[in-house]
Amino acid sequence: MFSARDLLATPSHEGLSYVVDQLFKPEETYECQSAQALYKFCVTNFSNCLTLMLLNVYLHSSDDLNRFRAICLLSETLTCLRNLSSELSLVALDVIKPLLVSCLTMPEARKPDTKMLRRIVSCVARNVVEVDRNGWDELGDCMLTLVNTDPLRAFNIFLDLPLLGDGFLNRFLKDLVEEIDEVLLNPEKDRDNEEYWTLALETSVKLGIQLSDSKTGFDLAREILGTVFKSADNLVMHGKEEFLQRGLAHLVKFLAQDVNMCRYSRNQCEFVSEFAFNILGIGKHTHGAARKIYQMVTKLENSVCNQAFKLSDSVVENQGFDLDLYNKLNTLSALEILRMVASTTMDDKSREIAVGRLHYLLCDHTSNRAKIDVSEMRQMKKPLMSCLTEVGVPENTFKLLGKVVFHVALELLCYQEDRWFDLWDYIAAECESEFERTAYIFQCLTMMVNDKEYVIPAVNNLLPEIRRRLINSPGELLVDNSGWVLAFVSGFCAAIHLFESDIDTADEILDKMVDSVRELVERDMEVGLVRRGFRDLESIVKKQVESYNADEYKLVKDLLWELYEIKGLRMESKMVLWRINVFLEKGTQFDKEFPESFTQ
Repeated sequence: MFSARDLLATPSHEGLSYVVDQLFKPEETYECQSAQALYKFCVTNFSNCLTLMLLNVYLHSSDDLNRFRAICLLSETLTCLRNLSSELSLVALDVIKPLLVSCLTMPEARKPDTKMLRRIVSCVARNVVEVDRNGWDELGDCMLTLVNTDPLRAFNIFLDLPLLGDGFLNRFLKDLVEEIDEVLLNPEKDRDNEEYWTLALETSVKLGIQLSDSKTGFDLAREILGTVFKSADNLVMHGKEEFLQRGLAHLVKFLAQDVNMCRYSRNQCEFVSEFAFNILGIGKHTHGAARKIYQMVTKLENSVCNQAFKLSDSVVENQGFDLDLYNKLNTLSALEILRMVASTTMDDKSREIAVGRLHYLLCDHTSNRAKIDVSEMRQMKKPLMSCLTEVGVPENTFKLLGKVVFHVALELLCYQEDRWFDLWDYIAAECESEFERTAYIFQCLTMMVNDKEYVIPAVNNLLPEIRRRLINSPGELLVDNSGWVLAFVSGFCAAIHLFESDIDTADEILDKMVDSVRELVERDMEVGLVRRGFRDLESIVKKQVESYNADEYKLVKDLLWELYEIKGLRMESKMVLWRINVFLEKGTQFDKEFPESFTQ
């Protein structure tokens, strides 16, 4: 057996790999007992070197089992040291921090590895807070990369982090919030992935807790609360309250651990109390989790009872979801719900809930989980057109209507050969006066159309408005930047439709898109505009990619290449383009290669 010096005072990790292997042999064996004695000695006397060497085993060993065992041991060791209030040295931290970041960004990460690394990062980060004034900027940059490439791992790592300061959080805050919104507010995306939604829920609450103690982050913390409640509402409306209950049960367990690790301030305690108070009003069975969270936070040192968020028996009885509406919607067909929405006698919130229920029913039909009659689909056209042309429909409701329109249009086109001319006439006629609405509906119609004759007039009418908004002045963009994002994505959709019939116009609009992005990057307006446009473009490509032919594949590929090569484009934006490229490669069946820049 090795001595501690032989084991640690060498750049090779092979000796420690051997010891790790021996530690997992039966306890009664001589090999295991000798390895345990040596390992305990190293933990007690050389914890800094041992941490470094175990990370190197994970990074460089070719044996996956040995690598996993190494980080299991390291997780246990660092947790033990933390419980004993023993800290890693500042000198060791300078080497450990970049090594650990390398571990986090290894490709093809496995879920068990992530759980172990989550604990390790937490322990090291707490050491950084205690002894390292330089902070951990590399981890902030790593989190930004993970949010854009592996959100599940990013959520996991973030959940056990201590507060490392606003500068650290700001490196990835915007992207993290966008990813949380993407998961929580899109029921059609990963709708059955309970782990994904639960991690997003826990991350949103953890993020809100951190932001609620910051003057600059308070408003964002409230927005995050709103996102969580809206997502929970949607789950209940779609008959998935048990899904919500399980997610809240996981949240209760997480918060029970977090309150022991983090000392919540008064503002943070109030944030958690407000969350418990409001989540109680969603669904019929959330009061148990709400009570546990509320009782948990009221026991904390800095908790101050706020009567506005106090949970009493009367609150539990009176606070709640509109069960009458929920029960009524569950008894209605898709067409009956749509007619009720089109009647305009409902208040805005009830209407949004009803359209959400309608969208859910249509999603089930499209995915063959339920069946809506052909005659019922045909009858939806007229009330849908009435809703689209109605003045004053709230933005959230209109966005849901756009998704409903897609499902109906897809059904009519693919299975009934009904081209729904009135819909395309609406886009063509209203695009100048109602550009944002018509452009949004146009983007929702992502199905690939073979006979484009009835589509082209609408596209041609949209093009002048798209061109005009792509070259907006900076002042106009600061007032309303949603028009640019809509124009950018609509330009792409228009180019896809025009590519076979009018390649010159398609190329011209793509060039304007690239030029517009380049100009925004030069003006330092990339973060608020360009990345939003790229993410919306990503959504369109993901929906269409399996239908692309070789020409359409080349069109998208060339566009991505030109955007990627824009001088000064930030890495976060390039990561979105890289993801689109991956979807493009995986979704199309051609003999092709990645451009060199995308593989770096």
